[in-house]
Amino acid sequence: METIANLWKIQAVRQAVISILVIVITLVVWIIIRKISKSYQKKRVVDEKNRAASSLKSVIYDAVKISVFVLLVLTILQINGVNVTSLIAGVGVASAVVGLALQDFFKDIIMGIHILMDDFYQIGDVVQYLDDEGVIEGFNLRTTKIRSIYDADLITICNRNIDHISKTGDQIYIHQPLPYELASDKADKVMTQIAESISQCEGIVSCDSLGINEFRGSNVDYLLKIIIDDPMKKLSLKREALRVIRVTLEKERINIPYEQLDVHVDSIK
Repeated sequence: METIANLWKIQAVRQAVISILVIVITLVVWIIIRKISKSYQKKRVVDEKNRAASSLKSVIYDAVKISVFVLLVLTILQINGVNVTSLIAGVGVASAVVGLALQDFFKDIIMGIHILMDDFYQIGDVVQYLDDEGVIEGFNLRTTKIRSIYDADLITICNRNIDHISKTGDQIYIHQPLPYELASDKADKVMTQIAESISQCEGIVSCDSLGINEFRGSNVDYLLKIIIDDPMKKLSLKREALRVIRVTLEKERINIPYEQLDVHVDSIK
């Protein structure tokens, strides 16, 4: 016992023992956290509805793991006489420099967490990105992948550009101009006929004529709302709907109005 007491008086021995105890306690705590996390994960069935929650849980788990490791290192350094305050100050300056260099990276991470927490969109949703439209094929904390419905190209977007993305859905809106000379009851009847014909096309769930949308300079604008079953077919189904519109108007002997310019020339004597 006297030998142990004499060893304990040695500062280096005391520091080593306390450091080992801190490491052991930290490992025990971390094992408990891991068991709780795994037990919770087994109880959840990962599907479309809770994918966002599971992804967020994974992010939080990683953040806790890094925090525990950093605190452990700082505690051991403090026990062994290292000035942690000065070290943190030096790390803070270095972190500021690195942060400036990686600010876009951190913006992507922050916006990725925002997407997960607010359920901004999910895999399979149809979105508009600038002049392109596509289906969400996948996303993580840094990027979002969109499959274009126009050419099937895979577009990768940094999450910091989320303000350029908007959800559109499985709907197609077609503006159909009709001439002013066409009687209103005849126009309504023709648009209803067009909607019924489009509804019978394969891949189209429904089509409704929403009536007059706007009075324009050279025509009356009518609006059609089409629901489709597959967003990736949006372009081809829109072309099919336009074909049906033209065929119907030709059968009814209705000319599609277009912009015309009248030029009057005065003869100069």
